[in-house]
Amino acid sequence: MNKTWVLVADSEKARLFEYERCRGPWSETACFVNADTAQGPLHERPPRVQESVGGARHAIEPRTDPKDKACARFASTLAAALRTAHDAQRFTSLVIAASPRFLGTLHGELDKSLLHCVSREIRRNLTTLDSDGIRNYLLD
Repeated sequence: MNKTWVLVADSEKARLFEYERCRGPWSETACFVNADTAQGPLHERPPRVQESVGGARHAIEPRTDPKDKACARFASTLAAALRTAHDAQRFTSLVIAASPRFLGTLHGELDKSLLHCVSREIRRNLTTLDSDGIRNYLLD
């Protein structure tokens, strides 16, 4: 079986498609939504620190932006799903279409065996297109 999976993703959502031949039937196998961004923006108040002299308090700037953390967790979730499917031999080739920033985050989460399966990368966010639009873009 020579199946190809296509992952179309950004930091908020991802869709997986599968096909056997380039012009053959095309089906959507999964859809993922980043739960951290689905809840809306985080309105947490940053932690405060007491000044050593006097009564002043200052906000502590986080080392990592909460949006970047949510993006990394989502990339990790996608990588785990791909790893599980690859270990079960559900696909042999992988095409990834993602926004450039998210593609870099996703690369950090993919192991060597998955990176070896990647046959094509498209540095563009195609998540707003419908299934036929994505297929037409990939086949052109």
